[in-house]
Amino acid sequence: MAITITPIGKTNPTNPTAPMLYYPKVTKTGEVDLEELSEQIAYSSSLTQADCYAVIISLVTTVSRELDAGKIVRLGHLGAFQISVKGTASSTPEAVSPKNVTSASITFRPGKKLKDMLQDLRFIRKK
Repeated sequence: MAITITPIGKTNPTNPTAPMLYYPKVTKTGEVDLEELSEQIAYSSSLTQADCYAVIISLVTTVSRELDAGKIVRLGHLGAFQISVKGTASSTPEAVSPKNVTSASITFRPGKKLKDMLQDLRFIRKK
């Protein structure tokens, strides 16, 4: 398989008179939802689709609970999830408090198999 790209034009916001430059953008070919994922996993295993669906739903619940407890969740070759925060600065370490946290997000670091997949990608230009 190949990833399809299309050109997207962007202007320089700091210099609006500069010529437009074009960058590659991935053209999505569709989506895969939980139902289809569970069907594909069931097809390649001895589990039923319902079993796979239940395991994936349970995985999301468990990962959420463990992240909420402040843990890094490592899922083998898939990768690792952890909570990351942004916040305001304080002049001393003692002045840092939960009030400094302005937002939280989940950081995902792909595992070896996903990183290897990125190295093997092929790209084609949409006609």
